[in-house]
Amino acid sequence: MRSLALALLVTLAAVTGHAQAEPLRTGGDEKAFAKLRGITFFFIDVNTSESRSEDADLRTEIRDAMELEMRRANIVPRTVDGLLPETTTPLLTIEVRLDRGLGRYNADVILAVRDNATITRNKEAVLAQSYSQSKRAMGTSDTTLNREVKARSRELVQELLAGIKTLK
Repeated sequence: MRSLALALLVTLAAVTGHAQAEPLRTGGDEKAFAKLRGITFFFIDVNTSESRSEDADLRTEIRDAMELEMRRANIVPRTVDGLLPETTTPLLTIEVRLDRGLGRYNADVILAVRDNATITRNKEAVLAQSYSQSKRAMGTSDTTLNREVKARSRELVQELLAGIKTLK
């Protein structure tokens, strides 16, 4: 009986680890990065689907990690100070869609780059999205979920910066 329980526990841990590392969508081809040619700075913003006080700390930590990765890649980060969308481009956004509930600690981490090319959709002007990629984060508590969200955010930014470097 003990060996069966241990086997189930090991299987669950392996499946959870695989799910944490598996991206929802991949955008690693050069065509996706070609739209980002010539970018030397980004305005950055981080959004979460929930507005709890703990999420404000998470947003700040993700923003700091994004800035660090950009500075390492010689790309200047700029913060969004409530300006019009057309004046804050290219805009690099990390959006975290949290799914928390009874025993559920999941999140989709979405990195998107929006350009200053405005298009009309449904009679409304919106910014064109030139790059998007997402990954799933899973945890067993709020603390582990936050750690996984930060790790997935950093991975997405590193993949974006690596793709931009291949263009130069």
